Amino acid sequence: MNSDQVPCVCVRRNGDRWGVTQEGLGCFLAEFTLWQDAVDYARGVAAETQNCLVEAKDLRGRLVLRQVFSTDAAGAVYVRSINHT
Repeated sequence: MNSDQVPCVCVRRNGDRWGVTQEGLGCFLAEFTLWQDAVDYARGVAAETQNCLVEAKDLRGRLVLRQVFSTDAAGAVYVRSINHT
């Protein structure tokens, strides 16, 4: 699967909070105090989307997590981690 063909949900720092954005939208879907809560929310959004990429950045803006979520015809969700270095 080419990551350019699927929507991307991204976790990044927004002031003193962690924001979850979706590519193409001009606003945050949600904001959290904890990075892990933001990542969990982003993964939930991705699981509800048929095919989706999740990317998460650390405090310095470095990409530290990249996962592809896909759903088969039976509705099973598969997650594949991608090396981000």
